Amino acid sequence: MPSQEEKQRRKAIQDELRRKDNAEKLAALPMPKEMLQVFFDYLDQQLEEHDCDDTLRFTQEFAVSHNLVSEPIKQWLGDYGGYCDCEALANVEEKYEGL
Repeated sequence: MPSQEEKQRRKAIQDELRRKDNAEKLAALPMPKEMLQVFFDYLDQQLEEHDCDDTLRFTQEFAVSHNLVSEPIKQWLGDYGGYCDCEALANVEEKYEGL
């Protein structure tokens, strides 16, 4: 069984890794962090009202309505398996929860 000192050391390592991971995720964002939840909420609302058409149609609409460049957003979503709006919500949102 590890000592209390060893447990603290391991926890400190885990905390540092988590901080680095979060910093990398924040650096990769193609929009301000404050807009991220607004974006995912918008997708959620649109997909409740409309079926996914296997495109990033709602992502494009969000980008235009918020004066964002859509190509970096589409690339970012694709990096995490979000090749359409429903995949963006299912695959990408969970990776960015809690930032």
